Amino acid sequence: MASMKQQLLGDCSIGYSGGMDSTSVAYMAAIQEKGCVHLHTLNHGFGYPFNNWALRPVKDLQKVLGEDTVKHRFVNTNDLFKQVAARSFLKDKKENGQGFGCCLGCTMSLITKILIYNLERGIPHLFFGSSVGGEYAVMSMPVTVERLQAFCARYGVLYAPPLLDGHIEKDAERELLDNAGIFRGYRFLDKHSFGNQGYCLLSLQHLPDVLLNVHPTYSPEQVGRFFDDKVDICHRYIAKHFEAEGRDVDAAVAALSAITGSELESPKS
Repeated sequence: MASMKQQLLGDCSIGYSGGMDSTSVAYMAAIQEKGCVHLHTLNHGFGYPFNNWALRPVKDLQKVLGEDTVKHRFVNTNDLFKQVAARSFLKDKKENGQGFGCCLGCTMSLITKILIYNLERGIPHLFFGSSVGGEYAVMSMPVTVERLQAFCARYGVLYAPPLLDGHIEKDAERELLDNAGIFRGYRFLDKHSFGNQGYCLLSLQHLPDVLLNVHPTYSPEQVGRFFDDKVDICHRYIAKHFEAEGRDVDAAVAALSAITGSELESPKS
C-alpha cells in the first residue's frame, strides 16, 4: 500500500482539488490517525466551473474515514490572487517570457490562505498533491517546492508533497483509492480524470498538455525570481489579517514552531 514518508505531528491541511492526487494524499494522511485532515478547495474568481464536483470524493473520504476526521471548505482566493498575479499577469509574462505566473500565483495565494487557517488552529502540516510525472508543472518544480517549504517554515508549518517524497506513481494511487472505495474520477487520456474536480478557465493555456501530453517547460531561474518577487505580498497579507483580527501572529508562529521544531526567521511585514 502507498504510504507517506512524513510522520504526522497532529492535524494537517491539504490543498484539495478533488483530483486523484490530492485525494490520495488526503487518504494517506487520514489513515495515520494523528488528527483531522482539513481539505481546502480554492476558487480564484476568474472562472472555475464544476468546483462542486470535489464534494463527491470528499463524501467518500468522510464515509470511509469519518466526518470528524475529514473536514472540507471552499476558499475564496480572489483578493490575494489579484495582488500576486492577476493584475500583473501581462507584465509578468513579458518579463519572464512565459505565462506561468498565473498558476504559480494561484498556488501561492492558496498556500497563504491555508497558512492563516493553520496558524489560527495550530495545525502543523500543509500538504500538496504534486505528483510523480507532473514535476514539470510550475507548482511542482523543485525550485517551487523548496521555496514553499521555506515560506511555510517561517510560520512554523511543515510543507510537503507526499506523492513526490514517497515516489508514489499513478497506478499506486489508483489502487489505493479503488481498494478504499473512494471515487477517483473517470480516467481521461491516460492520466487526467473527470467528474471529481473543477476546471480552471485560466488553465486553458495548458490544453496541449491536457490533450496531447505536450508538457510546458519553465526556467527554474525565472520561476524562482517570480516567487521571490511576490512572496512579500503574501507575508504582508498574513500580517494584515492578524492585525485586523487583533491577534498576535508571532505567538501563533511560536506555538506551531514548538510543535514542529522549526528554526524560523521573523516573517517580513
